[in-house]
Amino acid sequence: MRCWPWTKPLGEQRRLEADVRIGAWHRPWNADSDSFCENGAPPSRIWSVHENGLDQIGCVYTAQGLEWDWCGVIMGDDMVRRDGAWVFRRGKGRKADVPGVKRVAKPGSFDPKVKPRSVDDEEFAKLIRHAYHVLLTRASRATVLYSTDEETRNYLKELAGEVEIHGLRPTWENLPVEARSPRFARPKRGRGKRGKQRKGAGPQRPDPTLF
Repeated sequence: MRCWPWTKPLGEQRRLEADVRIGAWHRPWNADSDSFCENGAPPSRIWSVHENGLDQIGCVYTAQGLEWDWCGVIMGDDMVRRDGAWVFRRGKGRKADVPGVKRVAKPGSFDPKVKPRSVDDEEFAKLIRHAYHVLLTRASRATVLYSTDEETRNYLKELAGEVEIHGLRPTWENLPVEARSPRFARPKRGRGKRGKQRKGAGPQRPDPTLF
C-alpha cells in the first residue's frame, strides 16, 4: 500500500529515489513515468511484466487486474493491530535533504486518493481494507505477507500458525519449463491492413521482452 511518499524521476538521468524504507532495506516505487528511466527502469504501464522492474515496488494501482504465481505484499503502518482490533492510520511527510524528495514523519497512509480531509474515517478504513484485498489476491500459488509493525507481525504469525511450504517457494527448480525462457515479443499493429507494415514507416521495433 502507499505508506511512503512517491518521488517522481529526478534530474536529467530520471533517477528513481528509494522511497520505500524499512530499516536498512530501501527500494524505489515503480517509475511514476510514461517512459523509461535510469538504468532502463520501465514505465508504470509495463513495470510488472518487464525484467528491469524486478527491483521496484508496485502499489495497488499498478498491480490490480494482474496475476502472478508468487507475490510479496508489504503491509505498512496504515493498517495495524491494536488491542484486538484493526487500527487505520493516516501518514504525514517531511522534506528530505534532496529537493523534491519527502520522507516519513508520521507513519501511515500516503495515498493521495485518501487524503486526511477527502474521506471520513469509516470510508478511509474501507479503502485501506479494499486495497490490501486486491494485493493479497494477486498470486495463484502463494503470497508472502510482511508487516512493518512488530505487533501486527506477531498477530499475523499467530493467526496463520505453522506454514508448510510444500514446494511453493519460487526457485529455478520448480519453475515450469515454459517460464524459464522469455516469451516472444508481440508484433506491432499498423494503421493499415492487418499484418502489413505501413509504407515508409521503417522497421518495426519489438515490444520490451516479457518474462
